[in-house]
Amino acid sequence: MSVNSIKDIARLSGYSISTVSRVLNNTGRISLKTREKILKIAKENNYSQNIIAKGMRKGSLATIGILVPDITNPYYASIVKKCEQNFFKEDYLTIVCNTERNAKLEEKYISRLGNHMVDGLVIVSTQREIDQKQSAIPTVFIDRSPKLTQNTIIASSDNYSGAVLATNHLIDKDCYPILITNKNNDFSSNKNRIKGFLDTTKNRGITDSIIINTETNSDEIYLKKDQLKEKIDSLLKKHKKIGIFAINDNVASYMYQLAIDNNISVPSKLSIVGFDDSPIAKKLQLTTIRQDTSKIARVSCTNLLKLLRHKEILDHKFTIGVSLIKRATT
Repeated sequence: MSVNSIKDIARLSGYSISTVSRVLNNTGRISLKTREKILKIAKENNYSQNIIAKGMRKGSLATIGILVPDITNPYYASIVKKCEQNFFKEDYLTIVCNTERNAKLEEKYISRLGNHMVDGLVIVSTQREIDQKQSAIPTVFIDRSPKLTQNTIIASSDNYSGAVLATNHLIDKDCYPILITNKNNDFSSNKNRIKGFLDTTKNRGITDSIIINTETNSDEIYLKKDQLKEKIDSLLKKHKKIGIFAINDNVASYMYQLAIDNNISVPSKLSIVGFDDSPIAKKLQLTTIRQDTSKIARVSCTNLLKLLRHKEILDHKFTIGVSLIKRATT
């Protein structure tokens, strides 16, 4: 047998509707004996509250919207999965929206999520500014550094330090370092990686740093294969060994494949360091910079929930450490 309303539970238990409501909503002072009896009857009769109706009354559906540029990207997928797990433990459901790096689509998603009474937002690697209306929703930005407000949290990897680690490692391996980026250089994460590369090469006495901007998405870099091969060949004529710091693991994996296809010895002639430590890096044994997605998700979720519960937050900006993972490509 199943029951559909608090009235049914009240009838079966012999208690008033108001008493049953306080027990099921965990409000008010109710004796342990009464609470246990009502909860037992509810469980035995498979009672399930109407979450939407309850949420409409309270103005909250215990739901978090997650906006991500590309859910097929392993790094983003890992962040989303771990955020979902963290929120679910706290009885929050999530709505995941794939923005395809489209500012207008992202804006529509934020507007619709607000209309659907999401309690908070997690926005990953957005390029756009959030207007005042949208910033009314408590928001965590991951790998993005907008203007901080009392309603926002920023959580990101230490992209600058990661680039320093990668570049120093290549130079220590007697490589002439070059950086290969994609068209997402407006992202604060990419900007910090580029700055880390440039600062490190300068500090190590390399005054003619080379940055190759493929101006493609990471998964479209193969379109530039002829130009990239020509550039690599040219550099190998000038330098005994070159080292590629790729802006992410997708770019690194393509450069590795390009080297194999053209009989360029890795790592004796060409060393490669990626960024993320995604599954492809493990499969190809790429040296890379590991981002701690578990900690990024945990910090993001914990502090967003503090915002939602009006708890004190001492810091609104969190930088998560990274580490160099040495494998076969260096």
